[in-house]
Amino acid sequence: MRVLRIALYALTGAGLIVNAVIHLQLAATFDAVTGSLLSQGDLFRIQAAAGILITVALVIARRAWVAAIAVLIAVGGLGMLVLTTLVPLDLTALGLPAIFEPVWYSDKVIAALAQGLAALAAAALIVVKRRRRAAASRTP
Repeated sequence: MRVLRIALYALTGAGLIVNAVIHLQLAATFDAVTGSLLSQGDLFRIQAAAGILITVALVIARRAWVAAIAVLIAVGGLGMLVLTTLVPLDLTALGLPAIFEPVWYSDKVIAALAQGLAALAAAALIVVKRRRRAAASRTP
């Protein structure tokens, strides 16, 4: 089970870091898409920072609640990516840009796969940790 947990941590972190690198690389390209508070490039940087921070937290803390946050970050990012590919999302009332990008290109596909991998691995990590905790509580 230890090897499985290590593999799940590694897969979660790898998915989040790959996604972060792609978002950081693309951020400047999307700075022109602006809202009154933040640009789409700023949102990309925030997404990247969140992924990096939670990866560091996973390495340091190794707790189920950190894995749960990783699931939320990955699922939220993947959800936004898919949603803004399918329909225009007007966030201007919140000071954010209107986002609509109906094209799938290689970086977008890789980011989607990385976020999906991170979400699944982090969710599996939560399950493994709960089973381990339950087994430990049953042992006399």
